[in-house]
Amino acid sequence: MKKYNKGFTLIELMIVVVIIGLIMAYAIPSYQRQVIVSKRTEAQNAIMQIAAAEEKHNGVCNIYTTTINGSGNDCNSLGLGGAQFMTSSNYTFNVAVDAAVGYTISGVARAGSTQVNDNFGVNCTTLQLNSLGQKLPLDCWQ
Repeated sequence: MKKYNKGFTLIELMIVVVIIGLIMAYAIPSYQRQVIVSKRTEAQNAIMQIAAAEEKHNGVCNIYTTTINGSGNDCNSLGLGGAQFMTSSNYTFNVAVDAAVGYTISGVARAGSTQVNDNFGVNCTTLQLNSLGQKLPLDCWQ
């Protein structure tokens, strides 16, 4: 009478567990880094949207403003209050007006968000863009 083995041996199962562990050890940090980079890109897009609104506001009202949200029907705000990025759980956006530079838009990573860990070689927790088109830190905008 022949005896047939059905199932897997313990060694085979342990090899599969080790292979899965190695794949996960590489995949999870890579995935987390890509999530951080994609959220940084969203913040950059929001900063560019604010900059476009600032330039439009300056064209109409002949002045830059520090108020991002609001109705936008007057010269007191940019009127971006209903924009989705204003409720971002990852960044806080603000505008500073300076006579020498014009304006500087900053996006600062919120405490407790994944973006506070955005320091892969360069600290990208604060992104800035001014009216001269200067982006800081430059390595974070590439």
